[in-house]
Amino acid sequence: MRNIADVIEQFIISELFANDEDAINVKRSQLAEKLSCAPSQITYTLTTRFTPERGFEVESKRGNGGFIRIIRIPQDTKAKPLQLPPQIQTADDMVKALVEHRMITVREGKLLQYFLSFLGDHVTEKDKLKMVASAYQSLNRGE
Repeated sequence: MRNIADVIEQFIISELFANDEDAINVKRSQLAEKLSCAPSQITYTLTTRFTPERGFEVESKRGNGGFIRIIRIPQDTKAKPLQLPPQIQTADDMVKALVEHRMITVREGKLLQYFLSFLGDHVTEKDKLKMVASAYQSLNRGE
């Protein structure tokens, strides 16, 4: 069972950043109401999950009409070394891990999975893994 911080994080990433925007403004109380949780749980999630190390910056404006701004920090243009867990056996697993580790966007992951589905059994899993790794490198070089 997932904890509430996981649910809040996933909602913010999947729903609020769905349009590939680099910043969003939300009201903590409205978000808490939508997710049926306490506003303090929103604050906890923002301070522990949306950190600069994870690619985010959080600003808040208090008072009447206050809001929380979540900013996605642009990634470096240099490709990060591709270091994934050894339990990755398939190209689909690799794509999911790249998305989970925020090495590619959810949208990029969906595109990769879509194209992998066309390859089917016509390409070996080893070659699919190489293709995903190559696509990752290309995405991070801006090609």
